[in-house]
Amino acid sequence: MRVSLDVSFGERLTGLYRKHLRPAMKRARRWYWREAELLASRRQAAAGMNEQGALAALRSTTPRQRWEGANALGRYPQRSTEAIAVLIEALADQEPFVRWQASEALAAQDATCVFHALTDALTEGQPSQRAGAAAALGRIGGEAATTALGKQVEDPDARVRHALAQALGQIGDPTTVVELVPMLDDADADVRRAAAQALGRIGSPGTAVPLAEALARPDQPLLVRRSLAAALTSAAHPDAQPVLLTALADPDPQVRGYAARALGHIGNEVAYERLAELLADRSPLLKGTVGDEARAAREMMERRGRRAAPIQIAPEEAKP
Repeated sequence: MRVSLDVSFGERLTGLYRKHLRPAMKRARRWYWREAELLASRRQAAAGMNEQGALAALRSTTPRQRWEGANALGRYPQRSTEAIAVLIEALADQEPFVRWQASEALAAQDATCVFHALTDALTEGQPSQRAGAAAALGRIGGEAATTALGKQVEDPDARVRHALAQALGQIGDPTTVVELVPMLDDADADVRRAAAQALGRIGSPGTAVPLAEALARPDQPLLVRRSLAAALTSAAHPDAQPVLLTALADPDPQVRGYAARALGHIGNEVAYERLAELLADRSPLLKGTVGDEARAAREMMERRGRRAAPIQIAPEEAKP
């Protein structure tokens, strides 16, 4: 009887697969190859588009054509002043993917040709233009771009401040921590998150205390806590240990995992004992579990000679 039931169930699954799943998979494959061919043809057309054709496409009423025009302009690093001006205008396009492509095209230009146009847009443009100009300057990099970005970190628009923090993090100049640390107190959560990620990329131990103080705030959203804890794995300092020990009890597994990893770099004997409590934590991470992170942190501390708890000497034993 059981065998017949199993056969019947298997037959039903086979029937469902043939009726619904297999046709859906065929349709998905046809759609994928059709879109892939269309994208390849559009890229080929953009590669052969001259500057005037690209400018005409960028002024089109169709978003896809505007994207193609911006993409074509980004294929040559020394465009005309007119082309750069039109790309700056495209930073205010209503479609995000057109704005992104325009910023990419500007970043691909020779810095000497586009720098002044970008700095003007950064200070005088609309919010989306200021944000796009910041992104382009972050990709260009260099001391001049760093200076220009650092002067605008108090922009009134949160989207621009977010783009500025990302751009400074992409450049990775250690001197920009002076501008990035105050952004950990920004009213906008996305700005705080971008600032934490930027400081994590720079990895200066001198920023560990501000990062830890920001992590300790009870009102921090989840994604901000994750970014702060992740930043402390590359910008760790012993002064951040008390906050990291508290973060071992965070309700989010990723925060606990990052805290454990950071303690592996700077933790003392007290941290070694606290990490033992996390060894049984099987909460999954992108790679392994929280317990795996705690185990790896303890092994790192053992290599640093911080394994055993300090010996407590009784007062009478301490006397000569």
